[in-house]
Amino acid sequence: MRLSVLLGAQAGFFVLLAIVWESISRLELVDPRLLPSFLTVLGVLGDLLTQRDFLMDLGITGLEVGVAFIIAAPLGVSIGFLLGEKLFLGQILSPMFHFMLSVPQSIFLPIFMLLLGIGFLEKVVFGVTHAIFVIIVTTTAAVRSVPRDYVTVARTFGATPRQIYLRVYLPAMLPVVMTGLRLGMIFNIIGVLLAEMDASRAGIGRRLFSWGEGFQLDLLLAGILLVSALTIIINEVMRYCEHRAARGHVA
Repeated sequence: MRLSVLLGAQAGFFVLLAIVWESISRLELVDPRLLPSFLTVLGVLGDLLTQRDFLMDLGITGLEVGVAFIIAAPLGVSIGFLLGEKLFLGQILSPMFHFMLSVPQSIFLPIFMLLLGIGFLEKVVFGVTHAIFVIIVTTTAAVRSVPRDYVTVARTFGATPRQIYLRVYLPAMLPVVMTGLRLGMIFNIIGVLLAEMDASRAGIGRRLFSWGEGFQLDLLLAGILLVSALTIIINEVMRYCEHRAARGHVA
């Protein structure tokens, strides 16, 4: 019941936002050349979704995001688990990962371009670097949140390392790990789009930059609307999985 009410409230907010957007444009409170109406942008988006070239660019961006996340997720969780379990190693390396997480990684993009070019690999690697540090930090925190007494008791009763990992660590740390993966995915999308916007031959990011540079605001807003909607959907699906994991942990 609470979930349906929440979804209804969120849908109502977006409908209200669309009405305000349409009203501002219709009443010309803002120059329509700067803010095309919401219905106009929806029509442009509908036309884009029928264009093969646009769908190919959308698929390329989706592939880059997917490959980057497939690489970053297990790697980040593994490193985070190692740093969380091995306290001495964590004390040495954790500050470096926190530092990398706090630095705007866009400043390193020219280096990535020089080393990897402007092709598929560069976008994927840049997405990985955006996601992996978030996942490492949250996984490390998740491992350290597991009471050490649980592990000690399990070992006392003869549990194998595999049993400890699967029956002690995993259930206790899963909700926090899921949060880290969700945030990592969002950072991953940002990284791929930034790389595409800066220099790319294909992808949605390249189109967004081109439309903005050419003052094609109806196309730009349509692209932003689509990317925002897809990102929200991905975020909410992962949030749902996160809530399921949290309820299982409580149960």
